[in-house]
Amino acid sequence: MPYSPPDSVVVGRIQRAFPSDELRERARATSLVERERKFDVVALFYTLSFGFAAGSDRSLQAFLERYVEMADCDELSYASFHEWFEPTFVALLREILDDAIENLDTGRADLNGRLDRFRDVLIADGTIVNLYEDATDVYAATGEDQAGLKLHLTESLSTGLPTRFQTTDAKTQERSQLPTGEWVAGALILLDLGFYDFWLFDRIDANDGWFVSRVKDDANFEIVEELRTWRGNSIPLEGESVQDVLDDLHRQEIDVRITLSFERKRGSCASTTRTFRLVGLRNDKTEEYHLYLTNLDREAYSAPDIAQLYRARWEVELLFKELKSRFGLDEINTTDAYIIEALVIMAGISLLMSRVIVDELRTLEARQREAEPAADADESASRLPRRRCSLAIERHAHLIQLYLMLELGYELPDLDDLLLWVSQNPNPHRERLRSQVESGEFAFGRH
Repeated sequence: MPYSPPDSVVVGRIQRAFPSDELRERARATSLVERERKFDVVALFYTLSFGFAAGSDRSLQAFLERYVEMADCDELSYASFHEWFEPTFVALLREILDDAIENLDTGRADLNGRLDRFRDVLIADGTIVNLYEDATDVYAATGEDQAGLKLHLTESLSTGLPTRFQTTDAKTQERSQLPTGEWVAGALILLDLGFYDFWLFDRIDANDGWFVSRVKDDANFEIVEELRTWRGNSIPLEGESVQDVLDDLHRQEIDVRITLSFERKRGSCASTTRTFRLVGLRNDKTEEYHLYLTNLDREAYSAPDIAQLYRARWEVELLFKELKSRFGLDEINTTDAYIIEALVIMAGISLLMSRVIVDELRTLEARQREAEPAADADESASRLPRRRCSLAIERHAHLIQLYLMLELGYELPDLDDLLLWVSQNPNPHRERLRSQVESGEFAFGRH
């Protein structure tokens, strides 16, 4: 009788989040299942989604070995496995990721304090993934003879998960990948200079959203109203241009209304003018102002509040760091465009898989706390921070996959046969150094 591991609520939650029957149903709609007899979408999906295990080699060869370990098909060649990574399979992975982003329930943190006014706080940003130079035909970078992929991501502060996950070459501007529309209603959008676009600010405002954006150093707006008065012989700002007065100011805060002009429609010559709020906080060390544009009103958010809200942008940097350090986004050792795309998508799926597990662990921990009435609930509420959990999951990903494969009915492979197959020399006819020394002829220029 095959070994059956103890029941695991984590394994059960993974299966509910990514049901095997649904994965097979999606795969049946592709030509891969009909064409490839050894293609097992469930085994391949979990092989890739748990391929971020600590210390794992994240090459295609390593994924092949993990797949064989789970699916027990040691006659599968590297060439055949490589051929699976084609447009149909990449489209399947993209469908799974998009559906998970839209529908996965991984817990939602309440927004309190300065944030309780908003439906959500959404942070848009992009990051570069460096690739081998030979990938420049598909993923060109800004530097000559460089290749790079850019991941465009919007993170929800309430869930810690992406609401948008798109890839382009590294030359593509962030702003071109951020759509506008009703999705911003009720939300605060935090934008860095990669999204500095007056038309975008207008569209967010028109769709009942809020925004806070950093301001370019050379931005020069006309000030139409001061929103805070200062005692003494302060410099009047109304009617002035920002750059004309900025160097002469020594006040701690700037809080004014400004006008900005932009094209009413993309590519048109017709322009329009809008009024927004400009706030600035003076850095005493550098004696320079950090300037922000926003449509938030002063009655609810002071200038320091605006700067504090903008600090939440750091969350998306932490998310990029997690994707790169935990889930293999920075370890793409191939020039094949479809494999590159598949591995980037799988990094996103792995992140979602991790969040599903973290949510289940938090639920489990909460139940344990309920069984200990003497415990301080407030003290124990933060014992499982999201990113520390993802580190634990990374370290034990292979074990999680083992539990999962046994629960799904896969049998453990024959260990001896598996090790023999993995250890085989892929180039048995290549001459080795010892044989050269023993019987080969010596020649200059030969190594």
